[in-house]
Amino acid sequence: MKNIKYLFLVLCTIFVFEMISFNKAEADECTVTADVIKKASTGDDDSIRDGCDTVPDIYEVKIYKLYLCTSAPTEPTTTSTAVLTPCSQIFNSASGATASVTQGSDIDLDGTYTRPPNGSYTHGYAYMDNTFGITWSGQIASSMTGSPSGGGGTGVYCASVAGSGTHAKGSTHNNSSICGTSPITAGKFVETLRQFGGSSNAFTSRATATNINGTTASIVGILVDTNERRAGLTGNVVKLEGIVTFANPVVVTTETTSLSMSFNVGEGMHLNGSTVLQIGGGPFQAIMSAN
Repeated sequence: MKNIKYLFLVLCTIFVFEMISFNKAEADECTVTADVIKKASTGDDDSIRDGCDTVPDIYEVKIYKLYLCTSAPTEPTTTSTAVLTPCSQIFNSASGATASVTQGSDIDLDGTYTRPPNGSYTHGYAYMDNTFGITWSGQIASSMTGSPSGGGGTGVYCASVAGSGTHAKGSTHNNSSICGTSPITAGKFVETLRQFGGSSNAFTSRATATNINGTTASIVGILVDTNERRAGLTGNVVKLEGIVTFANPVVVTTETTSLSMSFNVGEGMHLNGSTVLQIGGGPFQAIMSAN
């Protein structure tokens, strides 16, 4: 049962994408040379002022429900919930199960698993918390200043700080990072997401990401209210729904007994700021093959 259980966990790592406090829907990948991070661009600019995505040490998400779908489910609207007719539920946890994702690792979740019927599954659906935990420390090519209420400091060594904040229409946090002149031990920063894009932008409850981590996988994320309908106001957001188009179908047959998976969190964190470092979330996924 444990081997087949990994089949059910594939959705846990493919629904998180660029959605924290940055205006770009999809950012460039950072360049990392000898463990030093800079913006992926031409020229001599070593700053990350325009933002780029890179690898976090740990990324945490809380999952409630997972489905595999033979075709695309219908997205929720402000007056209706998602239509999951082509989908089979494969995981359920009433209180939510936390997945701690690191590069190249397997995960396990506490909850109820159900084997999906044999078939070819091209899409997936997840119902999850709208909070995300990021733990990271590293070196940046240009000196940065930590976010003031996160600890401040200035230097090329920076890290996430232990704390929490909310990003919503009209307001955001400024306490996610600390920097200095020597390596820093990271803390886990937990962000609550109630707005896609910049906090000064018009309220947006739907976002997309395409070609995730260089694959053809794509994702639609919808912030929803207590009725599991697309939220109409930032204050009504309580959860996040994700609908993914897989790069390759997940094929389940009578012969399926296990799944080989690797986790790609190569763009799972977003760094941004001309001088003051802001840390947020980026896309990550699972790559799998049924055996």
